[in-house]
Amino acid sequence: EGVLMKKVQEMFGLKLDIPRGFTLRGTVGDSLIVMSYEYPLATQGIAIYSYPYSGKSDFEASALVKRRNEFLRHIPGPSKGSYMTTAESYEPEVFYKRIDGRFWAEMRGFWDVAGDFMGGPMVSWSTLDTYTDSVVTIDCYVFSPKYNKRNYLRGLEHIIYSASFPDPAAKEQK
Repeated sequence: EGVLMKKVQEMFGLKLDIPRGFTLRGTVGDSLIVMSYEYPLATQGIAIYSYPYSGKSDFEASALVKRRNEFLRHIPGPSKGSYMTTAESYEPEVFYKRIDGRFWAEMRGFWDVAGDFMGGPMVSWSTLDTYTDSVVTIDCYVFSPKYNKRNYLRGLEHIIYSASFPDPAAKEQK
């Protein structure tokens, strides 16, 4: 098990298969971790964050975008004072799914850097961790101004599909 995988499980109780090559870019307290895989002309990024659950409205599109922007403003852009945000020019789409009995809100759209000229596609999946009563989001984004982004984004989605929340009660019994 890699260092990042252990860190994610410690912070969020989330088991996530993170391939070798991803590098920790930073954390904010115990509620946000950012990592990326850097290619010569592309970046695959993952931000995982959590916040207290306040009700079903947490999974509405506007609430998901608001929370995403609150957390991802901690990801600095290339110029002084710039930061990542959700693109306003194209409203993200939200789809609701149940996978292995767990409810997920999948949001797809684009990200921008406020104060600079950067952006790209993003996908984020949010779920309720009933053990901690918090919303946990796995947010993935790609930056590749020169090349197609589809396969980079699909690679990140593959990581999301590995997500599971091990039963904390089983851990305590050992």
